[in-house]
Amino acid sequence: MEITDTQRRSFIALACKMAWADGVVVAEERDFVRNLVERFGGCAISESELDQWLESGAPEAALKDLPEGMDQLFIYEAMRLMEVDGEIADSELEQLNQLMGRLFDGHSPKTPIAKIKLGKRQRQ
Repeated sequence: MEITDTQRRSFIALACKMAWADGVVVAEERDFVRNLVERFGGCAISESELDQWLESGAPEAALKDLPEGMDQLFIYEAMRLMEVDGEIADSELEQLNQLMGRLFDGHSPKTPIAKIKLGKRQRQ
């Protein structure tokens, strides 16, 4: 899949936002995000910039900024990121729900993930 540096930066920014969702970025989350940068970020973000995003928060980004298919890949990676510290906080689930709610037209940001998936299956 061809992606631009801007799309790579959005992907990593969204990952940083997920890492920050519970208010703390632990070592396991940092390692996970660094791995994402290696896999998807390329040279779109510097090490110092990534450190800054993980220390004080990432710039605005949205799933709709990603190419088709990469948004679903992000959701998968975000779920893995939420699990990496051994605890899925309610604030992490809420952050993912908000991101997905903006992605799927017609769904409120408060629609639970499972309902979005179920609704999508029923329409197919």
